[in-house]
Amino acid sequence: MPHASSAFGRGSVEGLKFVTNQHQPAAPPHCGAAVVSEARALEWAVRLGAKSWVSARPNPPVGCVVLTRSGKCVGYGRHTSPGEPHAEVVALQMAGSQSKDSTVVVTLEPCNHHGRTPPCTERILKSGVRRVVYATKDPNPAAEGGSDFLKHHGIDVEHVPHRLADRLNAPHVTWSMKSRPHVIAKWAQSPEGNMCPPPTHGQWISSVRSRMEVHRIRGRVDAVLTGMGSVIADDCLLSPRNHKRRQTPLIAVASRSRSLPPTARVLENPSVELITEGNPLDQLKALQRLGAHVVLLEAGPRLLHAYWKANLIDEAWIFVGPKPMPDGTGRSPVPSPEKRLRGHPKGFTMDLGPDRLYQIPIESKG
Repeated sequence: MPHASSAFGRGSVEGLKFVTNQHQPAAPPHCGAAVVSEARALEWAVRLGAKSWVSARPNPPVGCVVLTRSGKCVGYGRHTSPGEPHAEVVALQMAGSQSKDSTVVVTLEPCNHHGRTPPCTERILKSGVRRVVYATKDPNPAAEGGSDFLKHHGIDVEHVPHRLADRLNAPHVTWSMKSRPHVIAKWAQSPEGNMCPPPTHGQWISSVRSRMEVHRIRGRVDAVLTGMGSVIADDCLLSPRNHKRRQTPLIAVASRSRSLPPTARVLENPSVELITEGNPLDQLKALQRLGAHVVLLEAGPRLLHAYWKANLIDEAWIFVGPKPMPDGTGRSPVPSPEKRLRGHPKGFTMDLGPDRLYQIPIESKG
């Protein structure tokens, strides 16, 4: 079970806090000078792709590094936004004539279809690339087959799975395979697994550090979904605050009611929508029509459990506070995150002051 004590770690990249963070170096360190391994180049590519985790949507946030036969970095790039060149094209343009006999290291299998831009496989062939290493297989039916196409044309292709690349590409995989937004469910709980504190406990289960992290992830998603019960009981803004680099997400309230309380603080947000569909999948389809690709589910036990039972949660972000709360209510769907995370190859845990954050990918079926 990986533990991420910082966003970067020494010589490695750990935690989705890194993956969803724009504060990454503009260029791989020592590019053009030092000889590096393909594994290190792949970590650089993940760092580059992470800079586009928001801006590339609805496309995947791909990063790419080009190495000479001797392992010298001669090009790098990322896909910044829809319609702009893909990461492989940017990196190969930088490499220029040094692309011949090079190795392309990329976070996602090169695309093999004509969309807003030409196929990356064509550019790889024209550039004289000798070898391609990619981390995540592209499940998009329109784009898949890139590796087979390159192999057919004599290029050495290797699939090298990388857990952070998979986390980086998770929303794209969800969208491609399930035709719905990627759902990150966030909640706080006590060590016993209770989500609702008794009156004697105070309002917060988690610390200020954890709440700052919640603001950060709100600013990296397209929509924040909550229920009417939470709006009435908690009266939270649900907006990203105290974070410089952020986008303003849609605030969506699931309710069969046709109106929000006129004094509700969520109405202070620039974009608020009532989602009146009762079925969780229908709610996601409604958010999809509104342009949401990544949804943060920040709701009370009732709505959270409805999504859990419907197998519509793709990631769980669980903030566990240190203070026992045996008299609390609202049982968590994951009473023991430590046990759930144990042995999970793509999960992470991170200390946030006195709290512990568990980031657990969920094998959703819906």
